[in-house]
Amino acid sequence: PYTIITNPLSHILSQSHSTHAHVMMTDQTLLAKARKARFDDLPNFSGHPSEDAERFLKSIKNIAKVNEESNNHEVLEIVRGKLIQAAGLWFDNHEHIFKKWSDFETAFRNRYFSTTIIHKKIAKLKQRTQLSDEP
Repeated sequence: PYTIITNPLSHILSQSHSTHAHVMMTDQTLLAKARKARFDDLPNFSGHPSEDAERFLKSIKNIAKVNEESNNHEVLEIVRGKLIQAAGLWFDNHEHIFKKWSDFETAFRNRYFSTTIIHKKIAKLKQRTQLSDEP
């Protein structure tokens, strides 16, 4: 027969650690749910020239807290979920080169930023009216 000696303090510490772990997990779950809700609110991007590519990138960066060296593939998966139509196809065809955020951001800007700027300039030009002193 063996006698088991228990230390009441270890039981209290164990309960305390368990409660702390549960609170941390609850906090992480709430944080994940809040983050998901923000991602759900992000606009889709189809690649149409009328869409603001820069605004789309900024909204992703603000919510995901990514920087140039981020290699979080979850962020790229979320981005892929927000890219629809031609932009989604473009992502699928280039996904193999996106090792980190900056790879995606550079490729995205090269593909969509210039068309957005051109579209804005054309729209601005269409709104312009000829001044009376112009021939």
